[in-house]
Amino acid sequence: MQAANDGGQGLTPGEGWEAIYETMERGRTSMYLAGTTAILLLWGVIVSLGFFSQYAVETFATGFADERPWFPGPLWGVLAAAGIAGSAIIGSRASRGNAAGAAARGAGIRVFSYWLAVVASAFLITAGAGMWNGGSGEQIAGVAIGIVALGYVLFGIMTRPMLAAVGVGIAAAYYLPHHFAGDGALAVSASCMLAVALLGAAWARKSGVL
Repeated sequence: MQAANDGGQGLTPGEGWEAIYETMERGRTSMYLAGTTAILLLWGVIVSLGFFSQYAVETFATGFADERPWFPGPLWGVLAAAGIAGSAIIGSRASRGNAAGAAARGAGIRVFSYWLAVVASAFLITAGAGMWNGGSGEQIAGVAIGIVALGYVLFGIMTRPMLAAVGVGIAAAYYLPHHFAGDGALAVSASCMLAVALLGAAWARKSGVL
């Protein structure tokens, strides 16, 4: 190859192939990360809304919460369904904006399937452990948040390490307040989750991940 590098010298064949590979890898990764900023914000709002709603019911409608201790299950089920649908739409549109054709569609389907599997595993694991029969809503939420955080960590390992940091932040935003914030844990977790989502979205925007 005769392309020049920064020193004005031609690239060796090995350097040329490495540059081509890096370019292709950036393009592939951008398809899998399409819509990351908007999706992070979407889930930050959804999780915060869920925690604030749960906190409000348990604080201001104690009779309802005592009679229906399972109410967080349906609440989170509806919110998770909305998040999955919204993420699919955002990711699909962003993928088409980055690239057209079968590659973009395939990347969108695989990312959607991955997150669908993460959410489904949260339901299956809590159901298999019998939490929906005798467990509390707090236990169900704790396990589900842990699985979603792990999903971000694994997805970040395969794409962008910073997303793994977002997963760690999600786990910390939930578990730390529940150990140290007492009765206000849900409200603190909601605020921390939203902060993690905003910081993650700001990072994604700054790094050029759309």
